[in-house]
Amino acid sequence: MKYRLTFTKEYPVKYVGHMDVVTTWTRAFRRAGIPLAYSQGFNPRAKIQVAGSLPVGTMGSAELMDITLTEPVAPDDILARVSATLPRGYRLLAVEPLAPGTPGLQASLRRAEYRVTFETDLPADELRARIDRLLARTEIVQTRVRRKRTETFDLRPMIINLSLVEKQGDDAVLAMTLSAGQHGNVRPEAVLTALGINNEWYQAERTKLVFDI
Repeated sequence: MKYRLTFTKEYPVKYVGHMDVVTTWTRAFRRAGIPLAYSQGFNPRAKIQVAGSLPVGTMGSAELMDITLTEPVAPDDILARVSATLPRGYRLLAVEPLAPGTPGLQASLRRAEYRVTFETDLPADELRARIDRLLARTEIVQTRVRRKRTETFDLRPMIINLSLVEKQGDDAVLAMTLSAGQHGNVRPEAVLTALGINNEWYQAERTKLVFDI
């Protein structure tokens, strides 16, 4: 039996890495007595798949995870039992059973929406002008380090939407929709760098994951 869970990763645990997040959830399921299924082999692993691992330091308000159980459990029962075992910083919001043949999370993930708050003394008009100039470009070449190797990539096709939500005092908020999944991943900080906003404090929250239907 497979289930899809919606959960949050909040401020107290935003610096916890992906593998530690999976370990935390595995322990919570065990404490709650949820019958997780495990892989076969020398090093069995719980059948847990979290969609699009969050960058360290990023929060998530609608994260998704698929789990496989060895026997059916009522979704409301999973919700109540697991919620009682979760450490501070995680909340389980919803549990739904998956129909046989439902595509895996990673295979169908396409985009991620973010809300990014940062400090800046730039006025709203200047921020909007920078966004317009960035979106008008046909190519935005950047470099990044992946698996200890430096690679060059074009950021522009990975920015689906970008807009200024508000500017209040020294705080500004951007809404970003960025490429995610097997066809390309990009982090909000890459967009801030492209906007010339790379020395200021910022906080990112992933608010939605978008999948192929």
